[in-house]
Amino acid sequence: MTDNVNTRRPYRSDLRRNQAEQTQMAILKAAETLFREQGWARTTIAAIARKAGVSNETIYAVFGNKRALLERLVRDAIRGTQPQVPLLEQAGVQEIKKLSSQPAQIRMFAHSIAAILHRVAPLIATARSAAESDPRLGDLYRGLHEGRRRNLEFVALALTANGPLRDGLDQHTATDTIFRLASPELFLLFTSVEGRSVDDFAEWLEESLTALLLPPED
Repeated sequence: MTDNVNTRRPYRSDLRRNQAEQTQMAILKAAETLFREQGWARTTIAAIARKAGVSNETIYAVFGNKRALLERLVRDAIRGTQPQVPLLEQAGVQEIKKLSSQPAQIRMFAHSIAAILHRVAPLIATARSAAESDPRLGDLYRGLHEGRRRNLEFVALALTANGPLRDGLDQHTATDTIFRLASPELFLLFTSVEGRSVDDFAEWLEESLTALLLPPED
């Protein structure tokens, strides 16, 4: 009998873990849909619970509050298909560092960040509306941009490792330029307002960063 019980335990443990993961994913999916469709203020924990098919208490137990839900959604959107791996540790980002050509680095970065912005820009817009409706959440919006800047500094470092930048630009100034141009707000202006594609944005960003950061060709 002992053998039978021990044999079943891993199965039951795996089942509970899978059920917990499915519940978590259902909550995140419901929250993202509602944040995108209704915005921050109109998206309540009760509405998320109804859409996910769980109780309010389950959401509080798993995530704590609405802010934590949004932060998790932003993190996962940034990390893409590798949610457990920080962005700067992912192979695709590390490949930018390995390239020996500055134009090639900018090209790879522009197309990579466009894909990320396609996922994350609407969520950061939600954080912005949250800060506007509740000043106590201002640190959430600012914190997301501070994290974005830290990540983007990696690109400036990778570029300067391959040679000088235009007009002797330093790493700090280069990071400022990348931070401004590769912003979620500008991405949404380009795609949602102007109706341009993600690829159009990537190409525009590549051309703009090349012109602003790299020395002119001889």
